[in-house]
Amino acid sequence: MIYFDNAATTYKKPDCVVEAVAQAMKYCGNSGRGGHGIALESSRKIYDAREKLADFFCFEDASCIVFTANATESLNMALQGVLKPGDHVITTMLEHNSVLRPLYMLESKGVELSFVPCEKMGVPEYGMIQSLIKSNTKAIVVTHASNVTGNITDIGRIGKIAREHNLIFMVDASQTSGSIDINAREMGINILCTTGHKGLMGPQGVGVLAVEKKIDIAPLLAGGTGIHSFNRKQPEAMPERLEAGTLNGPGIAGLYAAIDFIEQTEKKTY
Repeated sequence: MIYFDNAATTYKKPDCVVEAVAQAMKYCGNSGRGGHGIALESSRKIYDAREKLADFFCFEDASCIVFTANATESLNMALQGVLKPGDHVITTMLEHNSVLRPLYMLESKGVELSFVPCEKMGVPEYGMIQSLIKSNTKAIVVTHASNVTGNITDIGRIGKIAREHNLIFMVDASQTSGSIDINAREMGINILCTTGHKGLMGPQGVGVLAVEKKIDIAPLLAGGTGIHSFNRKQPEAMPERLEAGTLNGPGIAGLYAAIDFIEQTEKKTY
């Protein structure tokens, strides 16, 4: 069989990914919910995965990495945690509905939207972005690649514009992470949302929200932490601030193995 549906999910995961998930299912406990050996082992694996992802996408450190269920959850957490009524956000006509639907929901609550149109070849009209920026513009949100056309967005070019105007730059990298190198520092990315089961070749059910330290995202969910259990509010410290409930430990272990596989495979091609 020749498989072409990688925009939906990669098929035939590396053996190391399957083995990592199985080992975690057998030997790992619930991270942050106990001080015994199997709980601590799960915490170590999750922390190692955070460090690997921070290095892979060039964010400051492990505290920048938040685990979610999928890219849609990451995008909802980021968009709803950053944008408030009265804010203005710029996006493009290329976006997936995982970006558009949260934005339309926010629009109904008082967030203003502007759309960058596309040229006839299906890429954004970059020259129009500057003209859409207003005094209340808070963020620019773009996809790195269209899941429909496959067109690649020039993230570095848009990131430069965002930096010049002190805007939050949020990227949906669901279609490119693992396939195209992403350097958040060089590209000016403040928030990166992606999933683990496409180009990263990990299991389904694990998403990533990578957040630059200077960006404050209000929690979308509350409760379900293993620290400061008697506090009325979510912990202030990242990543616990945005992670409510039990994490997908086996899936995260599989994602760690998948990224390790990608890094080792790339080394062998040189």
